[in-house]
Amino acid sequence: MINGFKKEMMFFTRGGRMAAVIVVTIALALMAPVMFGMTSGMMEVMRDMSPSEEYTQMIDMFTNFSAADISMYNVEYVASMGAIVILFVFKGAAGGEQKLRSVIMPQCSGLSAVNYVLPKFLIYPVFVFFVTTAAIFVGAGASLIFFEGPLDWGWITVSAVCSAMFLTFSTSVQLCIGISTGRSGLAIIMCIAMQMFLPSILGMFRVDRFNPFALYSIGLSSAMASGQSGNALMSALEMTSTSGDLSALNIAVSMGTAFVISILLYFVTIFVLHTKEVHNEGNEPVL
Repeated sequence: MINGFKKEMMFFTRGGRMAAVIVVTIALALMAPVMFGMTSGMMEVMRDMSPSEEYTQMIDMFTNFSAADISMYNVEYVASMGAIVILFVFKGAAGGEQKLRSVIMPQCSGLSAVNYVLPKFLIYPVFVFFVTTAAIFVGAGASLIFFEGPLDWGWITVSAVCSAMFLTFSTSVQLCIGISTGRSGLAIIMCIAMQMFLPSILGMFRVDRFNPFALYSIGLSSAMASGQSGNALMSALEMTSTSGDLSALNIAVSMGTAFVISILLYFVTIFVLHTKEVHNEGNEPVL
């Protein structure tokens, strides 16, 4: 088991994979405060240069953001764009080794399927959870620097934890598909398709609550609930939102379901690898 963890940590830390996830996730969390902050400053200069009432009203729509509005964008960037980055960074760990046949050597050296898979399911999803949580807190703090608050840090915590759990679940799905099939590209395609289409399909059938995919909407809605919206457009979006159930039951069940399914995915991966093992105890190999 220890050798499995050493092997996985060496693979993760070498080549800049760990650093890439940290840097990109934090950068995505800071993107909205910096980008909207610079845009608001430019709009204010343009308002001073052309103070007509009609032009001023249009500028107000793009500048009257609150820290809660920007925190919602932070969550969206981290949970959507961050998920794509993580998929490609973890490509080697989730099926890339099987495709390159570099997993044969550790297996021949006595590394069992459990000792090979368990470190992956402990290191990568747990790492994603803590980095995502920290990034959203950093983004919320930056939002307060550039825009008016206050922020309810209780709702920010809910937003960060739910968004982190959503990405943790996505990472577990990628590991299961990639390791089980040995096709890292297939795992990426299936995870992206799942994140793009399943929430909409579930919403059409009114089953967009009490499941792991509801965590994305919960993260956005709880970030918006952390403060008063200062933008008329954002306020309208909040009122028309149909998937932002912030009840304690929806939050607890969605997170619990994501956690349980992630554990089940580990056992599915182990089962699939065991079915592919070659046994040479007899005179002839038995598949």
